[in-house]
Amino acid sequence: MDYPLETPSGEVVAFIDIGTNAIRLLVVRLIPNHSYSTVTQQREAARLGEGEFTDRRLQPEAMDRAVLVCRKFVELARFHGAEKIVAVATSATREAVNEEEFLHRFREEAGLDVRVISGREEARLIYSGLSSFVHLGDGNAVFLDIGGGSTEVIVGGQHEYLYLDTIGVGAVRLTTILLSPNEALPVPPERYQLLRQYVRHAAIHTIYHIKQHHFDLAIGSSGTIQNLASVAARALRNRSLET
Repeated sequence: MDYPLETPSGEVVAFIDIGTNAIRLLVVRLIPNHSYSTVTQQREAARLGEGEFTDRRLQPEAMDRAVLVCRKFVELARFHGAEKIVAVATSATREAVNEEEFLHRFREEAGLDVRVISGREEARLIYSGLSSFVHLGDGNAVFLDIGGGSTEVIVGGQHEYLYLDTIGVGAVRLTTILLSPNEALPVPPERYQLLRQYVRHAAIHTIYHIKQHHFDLAIGSSGTIQNLASVAARALRNRSLET
């Protein structure tokens, strides 16, 4: 359980990220020396984009889950002393034809004003966050964030980006469009090939522009990236055991 800090020293601010798959809460205490300390961070897999990408309409059950999670997150943020709550919504919300209805529910049921950001703004914010946690020196990196509805790609250095883009591919979107709900796992080879072709076609423009820049390493974020890293590590470990 989270407890409020006993010795407050600085403004407490909360941030809520309403993604296609998960909703995240970050509560921080701002320190006068321009740093911050984390008070609490939470994540709930509300799967807001579930069933949306066939008709671009947020489903009632998904909206119910998202509003409920955000209402709890607002209460938790206030409990920790947050006077200001910054909330943004990404791919699932910005592509929905019933976006205004959804935002109205946030205001009425959760007391939350949500700002819907563009894919490029999402990419810029991802770059700003990731680049502040790594030391690149004079080099450049590719930053990749695989979300539920979109994938953001950025090429940049320590202090500025050279290219940023958003691609309409994500875990929830691909599952909704290309996989049957009752399809047995693992995904059949022919369906896997269809997924690969879909992603390659969607990313071809971005890949072309990335190749115009020199970069030294790739940096990934998001739960999907972490899962892929775990799969790769397990595969390498099994391969080393076999040899």
